[in-house]
Amino acid sequence: QGIFCNNANAALLQSTWARHRFNEDLTGLEDMELAQRMVHTGGRIAYVPQACVYHYHDEAWPTVRRRFEREAIALQKIMPQVHLSPFDTMRYIASSVWRDWLAAAREGVWLKNASAIFRYRWNQYVGAYWGNHQHRKLSNAEKEKYFFPD
Repeated sequence: QGIFCNNANAALLQSTWARHRFNEDLTGLEDMELAQRMVHTGGRIAYVPQACVYHYHDEAWPTVRRRFEREAIALQKIMPQVHLSPFDTMRYIASSVWRDWLAAAREGVWLKNASAIFRYRWNQYVGAYWGNHQHRKLSNAEKEKYFFPD
């Protein structure tokens, strides 16, 4: 029996949702920002391994890259201390592809999925890098406007 199957838990979820809504101004990662806000106000976040969640994106590769770019822009608002360098980006691509390829090999599906795994991880981290630096470009433009007004 799941944790959310009784009326008391349902009422708690509804009252929590009424107080803490998603920040719709973010370009992604609304759940992460909501969890951060809840913890800062004394709430708790729990992992429920019995909960079944399927999150599926049927996207073309450029759309995958843009999704991660948008999420990186949102991440800069949530955690401005996170910075991605070109080295970080290449290291994350290499390590993620390697781990995914090993898992695919163990499952006997490496040959079928090797290219898609590489393309996904490439677009994920290149998009994250672009989004991380797009935020910086906007910040630099704001600084230029402040220090060198027309």
